[in-house]
Amino acid sequence: MKKLLNGTVTSYAGSLFGAFLFVLGINVIIVPHELYSGTMTGVAQMIESLLMRLTNIRAPEGSNLTGAVLLLLNIPLMIMVLRVTNKSFPVKSIINIIFMNTVLSLVPIPESPLIGDTLTSCIVGGALAGFGAGFTLRNGGSGGGSDLIGVYCSAKYPNFTVGKASLMISVVVYTYCIIVYDFNTVIYSAIFTLIYATVLDFTHHQNIKTSALIFTTNPDAMQSVMNRLNRSATHWEGKGGYSGQHTNIFITVVSKYEISELKRVVAAADPRAFIVMTSNVSIFGTFEKRL
Repeated sequence: MKKLLNGTVTSYAGSLFGAFLFVLGINVIIVPHELYSGTMTGVAQMIESLLMRLTNIRAPEGSNLTGAVLLLLNIPLMIMVLRVTNKSFPVKSIINIIFMNTVLSLVPIPESPLIGDTLTSCIVGGALAGFGAGFTLRNGGSGGGSDLIGVYCSAKYPNFTVGKASLMISVVVYTYCIIVYDFNTVIYSAIFTLIYATVLDFTHHQNIKTSALIFTTNPDAMQSVMNRLNRSATHWEGKGGYSGQHTNIFITVVSKYEISELKRVVAAADPRAFIVMTSNVSIFGTFEKRL
């Protein structure tokens, strides 16, 4: 139980740390160059820009309104997701969204770019923000935005994907950039978004599936996994080749980002258990994909 609690605290801390890295990449490196993210953060930047152009609304010196706007955008999205899902929305994601959007408004923006070269800023900012967002997802959190849209659309429209939602958002943001700024801004913003998405996928490995063989003398170990991860398994009985001791063997398939939770639950149920894993397996038939 203590290991499980420590693992939960660690995952919360990791989720928030990833969100902080994401904010650093955006506010400290990307925003000083007036570049836009092709995500919901970019939509929030676009709305802030329109507010500043059309009204007298201004953010305090050294800060911006992107975080506040993004939080307001996420509220209706969270309500939409709650209406189409049977389970309550993860508390970790809600905490993470509030934390990230608050920090996004509070982290000061340098008056001049820390990295003079725009292309270098795209690479460094994209890598930092992508790693932060991916690290958050690996720890079970979510920054909201495209993830929430993906959850809602996947529930309502089976053929709709998160990738399609992200593409639609990017088109809106970059169309605005072409109208208001210039083509160079669009090119550099697209480069940043591409690097961001690549590093995020590399860090998160959302779509990679892993098969796990769990060897344990405790038959209740897999029940703990099933209760915690809501994943089923196939069970058969075995015997140790050296000890001759009776053992239980379970095989299950999980998404890549569920592995750390699987390890924690199994270790808490049976510290002597061991797991054999095979990554990037192909699945034919029914398998529940999760964001």
